[in-house]
Amino acid sequence: MTPSVPWLLIDQGNTAIKWRMADANGLGGEGGVVESAEDLSPFLKPLSWGAVGISSVGSDDTRVALYKTLSAMSVASIFTAKSESACLGLLNSYAEPERMGVDRWLAMLAARDGSKDAFCVIDAGTAVTIDIVTADGQHLGGYILPGPAMMRRALMTDTGLIRFDAESQPDLAPGQSTADCVNAGVWRATCAGVRSVIADYSAHRVILTGGSATELIDLGVAADYRPELVLEGLWVWLSKALDDTSA
Repeated sequence: MTPSVPWLLIDQGNTAIKWRMADANGLGGEGGVVESAEDLSPFLKPLSWGAVGISSVGSDDTRVALYKTLSAMSVASIFTAKSESACLGLLNSYAEPERMGVDRWLAMLAARDGSKDAFCVIDAGTAVTIDIVTADGQHLGGYILPGPAMMRRALMTDTGLIRFDAESQPDLAPGQSTADCVNAGVWRATCAGVRSVIADYSAHRVILTGGSATELIDLGVAADYRPELVLEGLWVWLSKALDDTSA
């Protein structure tokens, strides 16, 4: 696959789909975020691509809808990333690697690409995932925490008296209303969980991505912010997959 042939990269999450054009040199400038596979069509119809790389943690139904949408627009081969036991020097700690969310695996591939430092990847989305990797590429394991929005919904759903109407800006100060107390509590819990892991692995480079990443940085979490980390990892993975196919 030559640099002149574009690739389409798609990161299908639990609540949104991120897409980006790329080629053998890296990510391109065209891309965006939509809510569903059907919403992709107006953006992709004017474009062409020679291969598709997909990272999906969505439901079976949303994955099928995505494949149908893409197949209706192009005959280009679709490569779906999976978590593996090993890839490009990164070694998975899971006994059943396929049970790891592929977004976590791709984020680690991106973090390791071009660097041999020990690192900690934090993806602050619907859930907050944290993965620890040594300098020689061994994944030591990780943590999965509920994200702030998930904790907020749990308090609304599973308690009888905690009721509030609106979300507030992230804040760690004690609240003086029920809504403010919940807001401060969920963000303090998230920050405390993240910081405790960072403290235990203080020699590791910290890389932060995900929808709530900027809020954590604003609240004092020190990290290298890389908003496109999963797409970067998908690019690394697809580059290898295409090389393997043409070998």
